[in-house]
Amino acid sequence: MTQSLGYNDGILFVSLLYSCVDLAMEWATFAPCAKPIHKWLLVSYVCVLVFRLVHIAGSRAASAVAGDFLLDMRLKGAGPRFMAAFIWAVALPFFTFWTLLGTAWFWRVASETPQCMPSETHFWFSAFWLFLCYAWIVIHSALGVVAWVLERRVRRAEGDLRSLEDDDVLRRWGEVSQIPNFQSLSSAAGPVTGQGLSAESIKALPSAWTLGAESDSFCGECTESGECPICINDLEPGDTVRRLPGCGHTFHRSCIDLWLLRRADCPLCKRAVAAGRESGEWV
Repeated sequence: MTQSLGYNDGILFVSLLYSCVDLAMEWATFAPCAKPIHKWLLVSYVCVLVFRLVHIAGSRAASAVAGDFLLDMRLKGAGPRFMAAFIWAVALPFFTFWTLLGTAWFWRVASETPQCMPSETHFWFSAFWLFLCYAWIVIHSALGVVAWVLERRVRRAEGDLRSLEDDDVLRRWGEVSQIPNFQSLSSAAGPVTGQGLSAESIKALPSAWTLGAESDSFCGECTESGECPICINDLEPGDTVRRLPGCGHTFHRSCIDLWLLRRADCPLCKRAVAAGRESGEWV
């Protein structure tokens, strides 16, 4: 998702510029303060400005990658990877520390030397700026949690695909575990979760065998057309197939296994499947 400078960025930059100029004009007035709150404000302005510029640059550099710049933890370019790492490992921790330090300093100034502020407006603006800093930290911490959850989901999907990626799947579909943006709907929490089956539950399903020449008519009966409804290729001798219990529809095993990883139902009749302890049980 490419980002460019917009009206909001213009407002942000003008506001920060005005605040910096105002701070510079009143710099000497802050000298009697118990803590250098004016220096804290200046550094926090610079942090926000640097973060926004890095975010825009990272988004532009990662424009070929689908998804949000900060949420995609598998950026392919060195530049986007470096900028994302800078935000998560440097900018956010430092800004969190700096905001906590500023809170302590502001409290000291408010309780010991409140008269050092150039005006009451500066005092309340500093308090409001602290609030905005905490909002910034909370929002980006939440984004970090979302990025971690998405990465964990992708890794689980890759694990499910790799566990099903045998010679039959490789011959028909290639390395499915390398398919970008594939998201498994299964979960390690149980055999059936969400809309898909876990890889272990799929392997436990019965009725998987390799066709022989004498099986052609039988499988043609099961699928009416003698072809796999998923890949639309004929079921031929030597193909490994799976006949779903309950409805009796037959598919290439490599096709139906990948389907069941995403949806726990028959592609033809939509009859739901629930995994039993040792075999598939259709409902």
